[in-house]
Amino acid sequence: DILTVVSMLSAENIYYRQRENGAALARFASHEGDLPTLLTIYNSWQAEASYTNSKKTKNKFRIPHSEWCVRNCINGRALARAFDVRKQLKEICRNSLGLDVDSSSVDRENFHRAVCAGLFLQVATRIVSSAEINSSSSGRISSSTRGLYKTKIGGKEVSIHPTSAMFGRNPAPKTVVYTELLTTKKTYIRGVTQIREDWLMEVAPNFFQ
Repeated sequence: DILTVVSMLSAENIYYRQRENGAALARFASHEGDLPTLLTIYNSWQAEASYTNSKKTKNKFRIPHSEWCVRNCINGRALARAFDVRKQLKEICRNSLGLDVDSSSVDRENFHRAVCAGLFLQVATRIVSSAEINSSSSGRISSSTRGLYKTKIGGKEVSIHPTSAMFGRNPAPKTVVYTELLTTKKTYIRGVTQIREDWLMEVAPNFFQ
């Protein structure tokens, strides 16, 4: 799963006109964040689409690659690149590192722990406003503050990017990791995925002690 996510991130521009096609992309969105969403896209493509022209592997019950991408508003070239990158990474892990990358068991917590371990330098925690504290009895977080975070390193105030699967989530997660900082009029984080803050001490005890 981590190989898949790394491959999808390396491809870039996976979505085709994301803002205009948000409804079509909603089927892939994960409330856990952007990296699980990328994983869902790739796995859905693998299960539903036919990418190869080989007669041995062609399945008449699958949708052709290009058609699947058009239907789901996904960039076909980027997805094909992710496929190639994943294949290369898999070969490196198997042949050079001796790692078993064929395990079919899926443990979501282990996946998130691995994401945390890889991105522990890019952690942000949610900012709790005084207004939110005063209204905590309602059990809901103010929409004006729920997407506001502060980075662990640098203490920079950031917001979740509007194109993120985490944008507008209520309740907002306490702690997230991110893959990218984007500065325009505001500073945004993208590639956002929720984690548990106590995992940081496990994956990088010397750094967070």
